[in-house]
Amino acid sequence: MKTTRRGFVSTIALGTAASVLAGTSLTSKRARAQTRAQSKSGVYDNGIIQLNQNESARGPGPKTMSALHAHVNKRVGRGYSPDHVNELRAGIANYYDVETANVQLATGSTPLLQGSVRAFCSADKKFVTPMPTYSTSLGTARQIGAATEEQSLDSSLSVDLDALASAAPGAGLLYLCNPNNPTGTAHGPEAVERFVRRVMREAPGTMVHIDEAYINYARPGAIETALPLALEFENVFITRSFSKAHGLAGLRIGYALAQEQTLAKIRSAWGMGDVNMLGAIAALTALEDKEHIAWEAQENAEIRNMVVGTFREMGFEVGDSNTNHIFVNIRRPASEFRAACLEQKVLVGRDFPPLEQTHCRISLGSREEMEIAVEVFRKVLS
Repeated sequence: MKTTRRGFVSTIALGTAASVLAGTSLTSKRARAQTRAQSKSGVYDNGIIQLNQNESARGPGPKTMSALHAHVNKRVGRGYSPDHVNELRAGIANYYDVETANVQLATGSTPLLQGSVRAFCSADKKFVTPMPTYSTSLGTARQIGAATEEQSLDSSLSVDLDALASAAPGAGLLYLCNPNNPTGTAHGPEAVERFVRRVMREAPGTMVHIDEAYINYARPGAIETALPLALEFENVFITRSFSKAHGLAGLRIGYALAQEQTLAKIRSAWGMGDVNMLGAIAALTALEDKEHIAWEAQENAEIRNMVVGTFREMGFEVGDSNTNHIFVNIRRPASEFRAACLEQKVLVGRDFPPLEQTHCRISLGSREEMEIAVEVFRKVLS
């Protein structure tokens, strides 16, 4: 029998985290002001503004930081019991109103992507992916010698769902990152449902992986989770991460949602790693902190609008991103742009074939970081 989400949160961490979650000594406004003050100091990673990884520039919310501090002081030396990983799994299940058997935890999303390719692809069961997109699954397919098929994006740099579905017969696994990394484009629920139902009808033996790592950053109404489809079809699963909007990239926590037998196949094909106690506590707190996630999404949207507006003002084409990064047609090789920016102590994204000769991905930092960065971009691109 599932516990209620309220009852679950009130019992974590032997009562310690309950008091932390109920109230923190620093208000959200004050803690966020301190974060901004640190950004204004100009002290960045190795003196360089890091806009090459899609992490949250603001990090975890104040409640999550308080929970971490409380457990570092009281529990980190006694990590075997309780480790709170089961509570995290139960908390995720309660959050989505599913059973714990529908939740698979992992040390970040990477083991889930690797395990799914190993479970469902082989030399005669191809892996099909759009490109450019997040490439861990493609790299795994190549590593194990599976057949692969890479598809171009459409003219709007969106994943071509019709082409992806057409490649389904005989495929072991189709990969859809929605919203997509690096382009930031997203497909709405009707389009995703049509795609999935077509694949299930025309290729019932093919698996569909929908990666929703960036869903918290999507524009209002642009996207909905595909979880209902994963619960309806055994051959559909979704993955999520605490590394983006929740700000926990350094703690490595990801999870998949699917039918029990689907998760068992992925788990049996590759190790999922061990989520540690501090990661579990942080993820539990972040999951329930809707106020911070809403603030993070709004902050990111305002920064995104500012940066996109700057590029468009300069005459460069930028799509309507639904993520915490943008993909800009800089009309020159990304490597040249990256080198020029790095000379000004701003690091932007890596190459994304086959568009590396024209486009560059730029992750969105804090307001203060991006105010500095856009002036560098103006200088480099002038």
